[in-house]
Amino acid sequence: NQQKQESKSSASELRGHLLYIAGGIIAVLGLIETNRKNSQEHIRQVHAARRDRYIEAVDKLSSKQASVRLGGVYALVGLVDEWLDDDNIDKETRIKEGQIIINNLCSYIRSPFPLAEKIEEYEARKRLEELKKKEPKSLSTMDSLQLMLLDERFTDTIDEKKIEQITAKYAKIQEEQDVRRTIFVEMSKRSSTFAKDKKGRVIYTLPGMWSDFDFDFSRAPIFYPLNAITIEKGNFSSAKFYSKANFSKTTFAQSANFSNATFTQSANFSNATFTQTAYFGGTTFTQDADFSRATFTQYAIFLWATFTQDVDFIATTFTRNVDFIATTFTQDADFSRATFTKNTDFSRATFTKDADFSKATFTKDADFSGAIFTKNEPTFVRMNSFTRKKLRAQFSVHSAQEDYNFLVRSGSKPIPPGEAELDGIKRQIPAGAVLFDPMSKKDQFGNYKQSAPAK
Repeated sequence: NQQKQESKSSASELRGHLLYIAGGIIAVLGLIETNRKNSQEHIRQVHAARRDRYIEAVDKLSSKQASVRLGGVYALVGLVDEWLDDDNIDKETRIKEGQIIINNLCSYIRSPFPLAEKIEEYEARKRLEELKKKEPKSLSTMDSLQLMLLDERFTDTIDEKKIEQITAKYAKIQEEQDVRRTIFVEMSKRSSTFAKDKKGRVIYTLPGMWSDFDFDFSRAPIFYPLNAITIEKGNFSSAKFYSKANFSKTTFAQSANFSNATFTQSANFSNATFTQTAYFGGTTFTQDADFSRATFTQYAIFLWATFTQDVDFIATTFTRNVDFIATTFTQDADFSRATFTKNTDFSRATFTKDADFSKATFTKDADFSGAIFTKNEPTFVRMNSFTRKKLRAQFSVHSAQEDYNFLVRSGSKPIPPGEAELDGIKRQIPAGAVLFDPMSKKDQFGNYKQSAPAK
């Protein structure tokens, strides 16, 4: 009986311990569930508050005050960063939420700004007033000429009231320029970064925080500089550029699309870097276009583009195929010292004025078939006025003869033919140009082995 009693006591104690442990586990599980629900509720509230802030920030973009609009831009940029840093949701959702805000910023860039069409007139009138305030003796020759031209252009009398109106409108333009450029600057800070070699060529790309987003600036009115920044995905198709378009020293991290865009004044792409394909098909350059020392790492497409004034490709580097098919150069086209590493196609292009290819280097195929030179024959050899040294275009000896096509269209000024020989290989190239071997060792002056000038 005593053993049975002790056994019952032990069993009772064990049941008590088990019930105690079970109760503790239930309590812990309940606490965990409560915390989970509280955490989920907190996350839901954070997301809800973030969306409320998004609506408020978008509303600020429609404000008449530039400072408020700028505040809206910074608020939206900050919200994108918050979504990307949110570890409580998966990457796909983070990108989706951020893309919604990016779309709003791009929509703002694309929104019309009527005063942009008059920016050139405002700038010209402002310049006229500045020149009039100067003492005639202090004006340079260029200033005097500009003053005369502006006086002839603006014959209407401007009273103080009209000057105040012009100044006020110009101030609004400058304010909006700052707001819109800020969007690009903030995008640039979060775009890809690059490692470059000594020649400035991109050898490695590190994606940025915003590299996964899509950016659409198509049909946008651009009336502010976009120089010295990084543009991740530059879709400027059918955009219209007012005032002087400035992309100098800008890097396009992915493809750059300027197809069917219109530049109403000068376009400056000097020292720009295109890391992927650059589309300029059907683009209209109304005034001077400067691509000097630019680098095209992938394909460069200028199919059916129109250059109404001078175009400058001096010392430009084309690493892949270049397409100038049916492109129209209405004024001087300068490709001196340009480097074409892959195939180059100028077939059916029209050169109305001088075309300078002196000291240009063609490493692969060069096609000028059906091109038209209406004023002068193209220049493949030029005399350097300082050193009296001739600057000769160079063509690779490794390309087959059929890859060099210089048969221009009927009625065009001809490309004077000549024959050059290097290492027993003869090629028909423009007279005065030379063959070179890009596989040879460079000499002490950094030149590849080359032939005598073609005769």
